Amino acid sequence: MEKKACLSILLLFLFFSIGFAKIKKMVYPVIANNGYSEINVLQNNFWEFWARSDGLVGYNSMKKSQGGLFTSKRIPLIWQEGIIWGGIVRNHNTNTEIDTPRVGGIHYRVGTQAGHVIRIDNKYQIDPTSKGIFKINKNWQKLAEADLRRELALLLNKGELQITSNEVAALRQKYADNWENWPVELGAPFNDMNQNGFYDPVLDENGYTLPDSGDYPGMEQATQTIFFVINDLDSAKVKKLSGTEPFGLEVQITLWSYDTDFLPLAHTIFKRYVFINKSDQQIDSLFVGQFVDADVGDYSDDLIGCDTLLNLAFAYNGSDVDAEAIVRDLPPPAVGYNLLQGPLIETGNPDDVGIKDFKLHYGFMNLPMTSFVYLAAGGDLVDPPLGVIDYVLQMYNMLNGYIPTNDLKNPTPYVIGSGPKKGEPTKFPLGGDPVNDPEGLLGDVDGAGWNMGPTDRRFMLNTGPFTLKPDESQEIISAIIGGVEHDRLSSVKQVKSISKYLRTIYQNQFKNVNPIPDAPRVRASPFDEYVVLNWGWDEQSVKAIEQQEKNGFRFEGYNVYQLPDPKARLTDPATVKIATFDLINGVTQIIGLKPHPENGRYYESLLQLGLDSGVKHYMVLTEDQINQKPFYRGSTYYFAVTSYNYNPELPEYPSLESDYKVVQVTVQGEKPGDRYLSEPEQEIEVVANKESDVTCLVKVIDPSKVTGHQYQVYFTLDQDTNSTTFGEFLWNLKDLTKGVDVLNRQPIKKYQGPKPPNKIDENQIIVDGLLVKVFEPAKYLKAVVEVANAQYPDGLPEYEWDSGGMPYHGNNVWLSLSAPSDVNCFYISAGGEADAIDRILQNIFNAEGHDLEIRFTEKGGLYSWWYNDSNKVAAHVPFEGWDVGRVTYDDPSDDVRCLTGGYSGGATVGVFDFAYQDPYFNFPASDWIYLRKPLDAQGTYQVYEQDVLSGTWNYKWWDHSVSVLSKIIICDFTGAGTLPQTGTVIRFISSKSADEDLTFTFSARGKIANDLDLLKMDIEKINVFPNPYYAASLLEPDCFTHFVTFNHLSEHAIIRIFTLNGVLVRKLEKRDNSQFFRWDLKNAKGRPVASGMYVIQVEVPEINKQKILKLLVISSEQIK
Repeated sequence: MEKKACLSILLLFLFFSIGFAKIKKMVYPVIANNGYSEINVLQNNFWEFWARSDGLVGYNSMKKSQGGLFTSKRIPLIWQEGIIWGGIVRNHNTNTEIDTPRVGGIHYRVGTQAGHVIRIDNKYQIDPTSKGIFKINKNWQKLAEADLRRELALLLNKGELQITSNEVAALRQKYADNWENWPVELGAPFNDMNQNGFYDPVLDENGYTLPDSGDYPGMEQATQTIFFVINDLDSAKVKKLSGTEPFGLEVQITLWSYDTDFLPLAHTIFKRYVFINKSDQQIDSLFVGQFVDADVGDYSDDLIGCDTLLNLAFAYNGSDVDAEAIVRDLPPPAVGYNLLQGPLIETGNPDDVGIKDFKLHYGFMNLPMTSFVYLAAGGDLVDPPLGVIDYVLQMYNMLNGYIPTNDLKNPTPYVIGSGPKKGEPTKFPLGGDPVNDPEGLLGDVDGAGWNMGPTDRRFMLNTGPFTLKPDESQEIISAIIGGVEHDRLSSVKQVKSISKYLRTIYQNQFKNVNPIPDAPRVRASPFDEYVVLNWGWDEQSVKAIEQQEKNGFRFEGYNVYQLPDPKARLTDPATVKIATFDLINGVTQIIGLKPHPENGRYYESLLQLGLDSGVKHYMVLTEDQINQKPFYRGSTYYFAVTSYNYNPELPEYPSLESDYKVVQVTVQGEKPGDRYLSEPEQEIEVVANKESDVTCLVKVIDPSKVTGHQYQVYFTLDQDTNSTTFGEFLWNLKDLTKGVDVLNRQPIKKYQGPKPPNKIDENQIIVDGLLVKVFEPAKYLKAVVEVANAQYPDGLPEYEWDSGGMPYHGNNVWLSLSAPSDVNCFYISAGGEADAIDRILQNIFNAEGHDLEIRFTEKGGLYSWWYNDSNKVAAHVPFEGWDVGRVTYDDPSDDVRCLTGGYSGGATVGVFDFAYQDPYFNFPASDWIYLRKPLDAQGTYQVYEQDVLSGTWNYKWWDHSVSVLSKIIICDFTGAGTLPQTGTVIRFISSKSADEDLTFTFSARGKIANDLDLLKMDIEKINVFPNPYYAASLLEPDCFTHFVTFNHLSEHAIIRIFTLNGVLVRKLEKRDNSQFFRWDLKNAKGRPVASGMYVIQVEVPEINKQKILKLLVISSEQIK
């Protein structure tokens, strides 16, 4: 409904009304849009939001109507909004109040003017060059004329057909000027890429900023940014608004938006206000209120509310049908104002952290929404009267969270209108949950209980108080959120859901705002019967896609598509999704909201369907997936690869898919004179220089890129303390033929258990057409074997080995009986839990791939109870613990004596005995045995023994040793509680991880290129197709284009076409790398050739060879 206002009607209405109604809507005078610097509009697919250079926003001064329109159908949400401030001015020197509170800003009158405040001769003035609105579009150089015409139609209030070419050129130039002369010196935000706090753009040859090379204008990733500066120095304007003097404030305003399919961003306009005290006086008890006159569709049936947990105020429709929405075929929408950042105040608590200027400040905090107030048409409360002192008193009370009265000392609070606390005072009226409690039974919900029914509403979201000293600044950031779901309450739910996510964006200082993942960089290689797609060749691209987190979104997988033509879209019915390669993490079906291609609204849909197939960076295709037929040699096919991500914390929009670039490939064999010597997915033999549990697999991906060089995988320890792999070995790939590294710092894939799983991600970088995979088990024990006993102290003979111990030349004793020749038959188990070998392995990583032994000897050793400090107890035991190195059993030079002991006392502290039962088989079990490995000379067994025998126990050896095995129990199968005999050796064989000495070498056969003998042979393969040519070909894009194609051509070829009687029809010459060449079936004069048989001579001058072909052409005219 059109809002009207004139003075006579307004006075008449106020005389008869106890409240206010729709006639209160103010209509502002039209300002000439001079060069689009006075009035401008921020827009994307969902929003049209107006701004004026004097500070009035959310109001369309061109049409004198609502200035916040939502969805592609532009339904009204906001009639007008503004920022209002109120505080107490104090003499900065005496700290005394100068007068009553002052109020300024933008309400139904504008108390501000355009311009940056400067001081000249100790007087404040307005910089005339700073007046106006500055707007940029990051895509300004790519804007189509149609886009500019649509924008001009809004800015000039004209039809698109009325827009002239000169006006289009002027707007494009305005974008260029603003991009080049972005007013950073006035406070306009910029992307500080080098983080030095200064604007350092890199310019192109035309003087325009290059966003990919240095600092650039606007907010990061924002499509459109509007910036302008206002101030309250015009005393007449301020008095007309509030009847008081100005504060002397400058306010820098930034608005920005994003063009994206990601709903939380697409539905949001962001606002930033920077307040600067330009006066000589201090402002105390300063509050700022975000005033909103919401018109949700038809303004006469609205409700409002607030959410203190989200710092959110919102408006929504009071009935299930809205007059403005229904004519647009929309459900009733909703709108929310979200305070993301309030003023920064000092707390002195170092644990507190606030944000200002997109930087963290410790010992500070940002004020939240401190109150919410509202007015309802037809209610008891009326707007503060403009231009008189009553306005100041009433508005300052409202900024403090009270109803608009003149009494500042005894303000009147709002009261809760519904729910169990009805009647209680509050600064957050209507703070209930209309989505889950629409009747207001549990909380204060608008339209329920004492609260008025749906009418015209307006509200203020307030924050404060804070102090602003001369030249100090404060910053407030908020978001305007639109919601449109299947009904009025689900629209509110959507607004709240978006609000929650925006908090994450804000807390990350608006970095990586748009979580849409990067598009993979794809290369396609054609072969005779297959096509190889490779998106793993660019390491930087792969890392950007797979390792970068964007506000909670992480990489999940890749999709591969075949398209029917280069202009087709992924949503076209003929496009086929060929494959999905995703992480093996249990995330398969991802459901969320997806935009409808026609109306732009979001509906719940299947977003992605993963298979837990494992990530790959390539695909070998052997078939045309669209037609379900083998590839046709000489035909061109179109493919695309996308990446997609996942955020489980956002159930409504949990996944986004990247953009893509169509890759076209023409199926063909090797070029004449070339031969590939390997096949796709062919495994290459790899040679290791020593034994380990590390596996290196090499596979050919793209035979056309294989060099034939020799390569070596070697390992280095990550010593970067900031790295996620610090302290781990990484693998590197060196091209030994060239003597250069082609890959560095690649993580070794880990798996649990002795054998690799069936699925291992192939998400490695593809180098020179090769995929190298390096993986190893997580550190574990491969076996626990008895390798010697009293009968065979030099080693068990082979007939004493069992199947479990045979690979290690012994008898498996993990939960298995010892060798048949043992008198004291035993087995090894873990204390505390049945079959819990992981209890033994708690610290096996400290063994660093070394094997360990428990040796039963005549001399034996010490066993101490580590933490029994009161008794400092130790006992002699008939065994010793040893680190025997890395598979160097016959070399005692690297053996290191370990410290033996335990934690529990068993039956008797100080006596190593059989006080337990094995939890697995229930046989008698010994005290638990722990082994500690020395780290240096101060942790050796000798130091340990000396300290323990001294009786004083200084425990220095503890800090110089580390645990390697724990909770070992020796179980006596005879039941007598006896230990193994002297001469018995129990070996704990650990997994052998990578180290600096380990290498793998390999070489893959490359290709033969430009071989003259092969080229001579390949001349015989030269052909032309289709043959016969019968009026048309399936390869032709339309009925106007006709051609035949020659194949198997060398780089240089001369083609002569004759009639049967020897008349030369056309001479063609080819000079390019392709083996194909097209003849357009025209003669030398450019006319279509007649039907008939043609003789074609194809000459290859470099080898003085030729091939004669015959071609039958039947024209479409002859068929007719």
